[in-house]
Amino acid sequence: MSTVRIHSSDNPAKVDFWKSLLKIEADVAVTLAHQKVQVDRILQFVPGVMIQFDKACDRPLTLEIDGSVIAEGEVVKVGDKFGLRITEISQRDERWIPLVPPKK
Repeated sequence: MSTVRIHSSDNPAKVDFWKSLLKIEADVAVTLAHQKVQVDRILQFVPGVMIQFDKACDRPLTLEIDGSVIAEGEVVKVGDKFGLRITEISQRDERWIPLVPPKK
């Protein structure tokens, strides 16, 4: 299990600021598959309609945080619920876009 390290600082306000960032909540979603569907087809949806996806059923699911894919995994059963066992983490440069350009 990884741990988050807080950089030491002489200023306790900075440490409290960084700790407070760890309490921010983000939407986490697991996506089985997706596709674009024309609105006229969506309007025909009724209970029992089957929607077929091109993704094979044995392919990994994607883990998204606030709409950005950060990992892939497989479905696991946890009691009477389901979970996601992460099998691969996206490369950091694929997940985050720097807000400040790097210094030259």
